[in-house]
Amino acid sequence: MREKILYMLLALLVAGFWGCAEEETGEPVILPRTLSPYVLYPNDLANNDSASAHVAEGLQLLVHPKVSYTLSFEKDPNIEDAPVLQLFRLGEMVSEGRVSTSHVRTLEPKLEGSRYVYEFLCEELDRNTWVTTLVLDGELYKGTTRWARLAAEGPYSDTLSLNLIVVGKVDFLDSFMNENLFAELLLTNFRTYYSSIVIDTLYVRYAHEHPTLGSKYPANEPWVAGRSSDDMFVTELGGWPEPKLKNALDILLVHRIEADWVLGYSLLYGSNLQGGTGSTVVIGAYNKTPSGEEGVPYTSMISTAIHETGHFFGLRHTTATLADFEVDMDYSNYEDGFTDTPYCKDLLTSGLLKSRGGKPVSDFARLPTLRGRFATAFDMNSCPDSHNMMFPAVNEDGVDGFTEQQLEHIRKNLRVYPH
Repeated sequence: MREKILYMLLALLVAGFWGCAEEETGEPVILPRTLSPYVLYPNDLANNDSASAHVAEGLQLLVHPKVSYTLSFEKDPNIEDAPVLQLFRLGEMVSEGRVSTSHVRTLEPKLEGSRYVYEFLCEELDRNTWVTTLVLDGELYKGTTRWARLAAEGPYSDTLSLNLIVVGKVDFLDSFMNENLFAELLLTNFRTYYSSIVIDTLYVRYAHEHPTLGSKYPANEPWVAGRSSDDMFVTELGGWPEPKLKNALDILLVHRIEADWVLGYSLLYGSNLQGGTGSTVVIGAYNKTPSGEEGVPYTSMISTAIHETGHFFGLRHTTATLADFEVDMDYSNYEDGFTDTPYCKDLLTSGLLKSRGGKPVSDFARLPTLRGRFATAFDMNSCPDSHNMMFPAVNEDGVDGFTEQQLEHIRKNLRVYPH
């Protein structure tokens, strides 16, 4: 996803993305000169200082159909007049160096306390990306835009089904374990931890039985995500072509992931229950290490699936990792923004948090227990967030689950995702 955004940025720069036309508000329609690499996600409470600074020109907003949004930011005390917000839809690449775009609407704000507030309903047919400009007195707004937030209220159900897709040959470390027992335990744990939503059904499907792609995924060969295919997320298996699975969350179980010390992957705000980019969560039965690979206990596999699904719903790590900073490109997002999830200042400054390294990946991953190359006197249990499900490493002493604010975030965002 991040690579796609950067490619679009380059294309817009080459095209000289700039223009204007008159609008009913009396202000000209001014397109952004550039496309910012920063994205503001629905209901995200992290600091997002870098994203906030780009509201006036080129900030990306992830939007979903039939969802009501409120974009707000702090009023610049040095500028009395309010800017209008202009929204533009990003389209597809129409030729080399050109991206199709269209003006969606222009909005005037309400002033609530010290914040400008712009309200709009997304009338798209599919998930899309909109881009912002702020215009005042016929030109791009020159004021500061701080503490930007994109609140979202969706009309969709708070009920979710899961689809466990077994990809290739999977050998569990625990000799008594098999796919069906694992699926039963996975469903039980999802229902326990995701208590703010209804987990309806968990289905089990096998990649080699896919009606059109099955021949690409031999049942007797271990699948290594990122090596057996370049796509770490095996995205083409998302959106299983079966009516009752059309809107299920696809959790892919593979042999392992081709990245050292990574147990699972998900896009932050994957937000897609209908196939395509962001529609899969990937977990491995084995963990790649510099010296080979090691099996993962089924308990860690289950907690990793729950953890990565948290990212899918927009939950950040309670304490950011160096890799998170690399992906997010915003060092203000060192914690998730919730008041009931502390962060670990000692871990943040210890140098133990991983950098991606090796093969580039798209988004948030989970570490095994801090050991091996992290061998140190550092005590993970000294972190106040170490027992939270969204702590960036597995805690072998167990987890307490999600906090009330995290659970409410999950519920609100599930209602934003069409299903």
